[in-house]
Amino acid sequence: MPGPCGYLPGMKDCSCQVPTRKVLAATWLLLGLCCGCRQSPVLEDRALSRILATPLRELENGYLVHPPDVLALKVTGREDLPRRLALGNDGRVQLSNSLFLELDGQTVPEIARRVADLLDVPIESVEVAVAEHKSQVIFLEGEVAGSARAVPYHGPESLLSFLKRAGGLTAGAAPERVTLRRANAADGKAPESQETNLNRLIERPSEANDLRLHAFDMVVVEPSRKSIFLDCLPPWLSGVNRRGPGPPPDPSTVAEPSSSRTVDTAEPGP
Repeated sequence: MPGPCGYLPGMKDCSCQVPTRKVLAATWLLLGLCCGCRQSPVLEDRALSRILATPLRELENGYLVHPPDVLALKVTGREDLPRRLALGNDGRVQLSNSLFLELDGQTVPEIARRVADLLDVPIESVEVAVAEHKSQVIFLEGEVAGSARAVPYHGPESLLSFLKRAGGLTAGAAPERVTLRRANAADGKAPESQETNLNRLIERPSEANDLRLHAFDMVVVEPSRKSIFLDCLPPWLSGVNRRGPGPPPDPSTVAEPSSSRTVDTAEPGP
């Protein structure tokens, strides 16, 4: 009986007899290469859940507010003041109908002291915090939870703390190949690029604490060799789990597009 392709006994080749020896040989070769590749070091805690976040005081001391950041304000005994202050395009906030304060480029402790001096109240009665970080971002790319995006910059955060806040790494990430890129355009310096190993940073907390991010840095998490290989395999190869899109990122780690933002001078409290 002829086969589906018209094969008759005595014929040397038959296109319907698959997998052929060549296909089998190629498959075993690819699998052998996969097994022989140097694998990325194992990072069990991909979410970095055991990493300590950078202390809030350190972030506040190093974060310079700019429009259109939003501040939270509380002054003991002054319920007439607004609870939220949005920096206008001129860098000022409005405390009352006739009272304005220029805060552009200042830190939270500096703002608290200025408010206390302006209102002639003790510094201990003034509480200031950045309620919405809108003016500066960190660019995140590669094998990260929630896909590539711009993440609001909160201050001089450590790299590990930032990656934890952003949701951690994907299963296809190479923890030993994380690159930090800094443009240095504002300082008039040459761009910098530094590759680091997350496993090394986890084992050396003091070194991890010294690696801090600046506003508008870019963090790139490279894919592992195994994930690159698996993505290159043909779809018909059975036993391969194809990677699909992951869950959406936490909305708090997605920066708003500045071009579409409208800023009010002040937002009165209740």
